[in-house]
Amino acid sequence: MFGPVVNIPPALRPFFLALSIVGKAVPAILILGLLGLAWFAVHSMSTETEDAVIRGEETEGSGQEPVVRLSEGKRRTAAIQSTGVSPRMIQHVHEAPGRIGYNESQHIEIKSPVSGILTEVLVKPGDQVAAGDLLAVISSAEVGGSRAEVLQRQAELRLSQRRLDREALLRKNLHDFLTGLDQESSIDVLEKAFAQRPLGDYRQRLLSARSRFQLADDLYANLRTLGDNGSVAGKTVRERGSNYEVARAEYRSVREAVAFEAELAEMEAQAAVDDAQRRVRIAQRQMTTLLGLQDSTAAGENDASLVSESLVEDAENTTLLSRLEIRAPFAGTIEMRTLAANERVTASATMFVLANTSTLYVSADIRENDWAAMSLQPGAPVKVLIPAIPDQEFTAIVHYVGREVSRTTNSLPLVAGIDNAAGLLRPGMFVRVSLPIGPPQESLAVHAAAVVHNEEEQFVFVQLDEGAFRKVDVTTGNSADDWIEITHGLTAGERVVDQGAFLLKSELLLTGETD
Repeated sequence: MFGPVVNIPPALRPFFLALSIVGKAVPAILILGLLGLAWFAVHSMSTETEDAVIRGEETEGSGQEPVVRLSEGKRRTAAIQSTGVSPRMIQHVHEAPGRIGYNESQHIEIKSPVSGILTEVLVKPGDQVAAGDLLAVISSAEVGGSRAEVLQRQAELRLSQRRLDREALLRKNLHDFLTGLDQESSIDVLEKAFAQRPLGDYRQRLLSARSRFQLADDLYANLRTLGDNGSVAGKTVRERGSNYEVARAEYRSVREAVAFEAELAEMEAQAAVDDAQRRVRIAQRQMTTLLGLQDSTAAGENDASLVSESLVEDAENTTLLSRLEIRAPFAGTIEMRTLAANERVTASATMFVLANTSTLYVSADIRENDWAAMSLQPGAPVKVLIPAIPDQEFTAIVHYVGREVSRTTNSLPLVAGIDNAAGLLRPGMFVRVSLPIGPPQESLAVHAAAVVHNEEEQFVFVQLDEGAFRKVDVTTGNSADDWIEITHGLTAGERVVDQGAFLLKSELLLTGETD
């Protein structure tokens, strides 16, 4: 049952005896090795504990906080720095949730002002456009009729203006002609001087009356001399004198008549011009109303449907007359396009959505506990934190704070403008807006990195000397930028670790586990 007995040759028996002795000694060696390792570990831990934390400086039950001591090597590695506690101006802030939205003045629907056929569509979603860029072309009979009316009224205005110019010229020439007659210039001299200056029928009427008056004057003067000599009967002289008076009165009457007629003709021509101008403006306003513009001279500079200002000179070219160009009112991006070329479009139908996202709006609700922020004035800066971009802080400028409290949310709306030149922000993003509450207050404050948290505790490390740091529990208040208000636990002048506090916390917790 035990198997065959092996006979070992005498020469090998010493070798096998040595193997037996070694086999029995190996377990003992292993045990001794393990005991050595255990002693080394305990010795190392004891050394680290003595290097890190000394609790024996305070007697057990003394109530003082523990002191962490670091060797010079660890201090150099951790690059520990401390700052003196001092008063700082701390602004009390509350955070309000909000959303990023479009700038309403830079986000519009471009609608068709008339019905017609969309003959050209030149942009697509995502295209960047500049102010005034052509977006689409509509062919509309309404636009053609309206433009034709404007052209007709403009033509009438030009005719009226030419009549006015002529009447004004005739009146001026007539004035100069009458001045020449008053200076007793001869008719031949006047005729030569005014040969190239238009006078209308005033020339003939005045010259005829002046010739008759001159003839009557000459005859009367001759007969009067003869009558004085007795050569001519007195009756004849008196008849010639009567004829002279009639001719003079007729001449004066003609002078007055032509002067009045010339003035009246110019006034009537001016009235016709004024009426033509009014009719042109009415036609233009009818056209701009049809096109959805506000001012025919500005062509709706801020209107969604920016239309070409030029009116077509060729009234017979109905294709050009009915052409309506839709242009971008400002630079931006085409967000949406709803129609394609050759589609029929109706008045007020949305064609494009255009947005400029270089500036956006931040909308937040100021709730009851934040109503002290209602003192914010337009132009005041507020800080905006965006969870989707945690490594950056943004500043928005208050646009307005609403006056009416919402009945559903019991809050006031706040809208602020935020710069988006870098293009990082998107409408719809969730944000948190820091609202300043009340004026800043002077308080003791430490850097935010100095406050350490562990479970429900928050504490700092006060530097006692070059290598000793005491854990001190603190009570915090408001925070501003990278500073936290300390309401209890510290006094001014104490030096608090604000770089390397995490290492001190680790050493403190490691010592607690060892104990």
